[in-house]
Amino acid sequence: MLCQNVLFRDALLWDGAGSEPRPHMDVLVEDGKIAAVRPTGDAVRSSDAQVVDLEGAFLMPGLIDMHVHLIWSGSPDPVSVVDTEGAQLTTVRAVANAQTQLRSGVTTVRDVGSNWDIAITVSRAIARGHIAGPRVVASGRTIIMTGGHDPFWGIPCDGPDAVLRGVRTQVYGAAGVIKVAATGGVYGRPEGEEIGQSELSYEELAVAAGEAHRFGLRVAAHALGTRGIADAVRAGIDTIEHGIFLTEEIVAEMKRKGTALTPTLLIYRTIAEGGRAGIPAYAVEKAKKAVKAHRESFEMAMQAGIPIVAGTDAGSCNAPHPSLIEELRALHGYGMSRDAALRAATSTAADALGKAAEFGTIEPGKSADVLVVDGNPLERLDDLERVRYVMSAGRFFAGPDRRHADSTVTA
Repeated sequence: MLCQNVLFRDALLWDGAGSEPRPHMDVLVEDGKIAAVRPTGDAVRSSDAQVVDLEGAFLMPGLIDMHVHLIWSGSPDPVSVVDTEGAQLTTVRAVANAQTQLRSGVTTVRDVGSNWDIAITVSRAIARGHIAGPRVVASGRTIIMTGGHDPFWGIPCDGPDAVLRGVRTQVYGAAGVIKVAATGGVYGRPEGEEIGQSELSYEELAVAAGEAHRFGLRVAAHALGTRGIADAVRAGIDTIEHGIFLTEEIVAEMKRKGTALTPTLLIYRTIAEGGRAGIPAYAVEKAKKAVKAHRESFEMAMQAGIPIVAGTDAGSCNAPHPSLIEELRALHGYGMSRDAALRAATSTAADALGKAAEFGTIEPGKSADVLVVDGNPLERLDDLERVRYVMSAGRFFAGPDRRHADSTVTA
């Protein structure tokens, strides 16, 4: 689908940065970018722009999910599904999941783990226009120790030299972010993996961060246990994924360094409650140990003011694509204001990706990643489900109600 020049007229505009929306605003999109943002009635003209009269509908930046797995099915045991289906069917599933994300208003996903580097392939296919989908920032396979977390998509690396080769392998394979496993986890291996066990050493993590940064890539660390989190922060890792067992000292260091937290609140509650839903018993038992500490760590991080971004682990156990609205509800339920939760999935997320100059807010010069919904998500997060339009990098997609969408677009 080609980029379209569009004038969104009379929007209730939330730009992704402030706390209050502005009524009666026009947003002009030209050549895939935001060209102008002005009050309705001011001269905003484009000779060939389609006019979309929003009549006060809520316009905001497209959403960003900072932690997904496009190859996973969202079933109780997605690893087993991949094992059964193999690479080709899994690739088709990943494309379908990406397109489902886009239809929901998620215009960027960061995929932090995929067998066979499938998410990198999907990312390239979308970027080249072969298929429709959100922007995908993909790590592909994860840098792990031998026997480490998520071996099914891991590159076993023991020692700094091996880690260096692993990072370079993913850079050569066109990864958009590097993923490392600093600790064990909850789901993935029934034996031989403890939730808080440190895995990659500080020296290995420091090499991963340094080499990735040399190539202009950021690094995400799967890190649940205290020592592994501390090592990752000290090593210069950019985002801590999950961060279940934080301490005040670690949070202070994250604050000092600007390290972001992707707490993925919902998935551990889902797994802990999932014994009757078919989630493997070992994962349920480990998740139960994590939930209370997870909430306490999140609240500590939030109160300290470290950057918090929204990530869902979509595709994981009973976490379908998309799950971002549910995660935003969880962030709000744990004490984050609605506007801060929405920034966690827009401007704060874009900043954590190192892409704040490109997208994440509605302002001239930014990529035209636009979500239009009925209602006001700053008052009711549930209104994010009332999708009217989605625009991704200037490519215009109607919401679920095609008849309503078609009737509001005029020449």
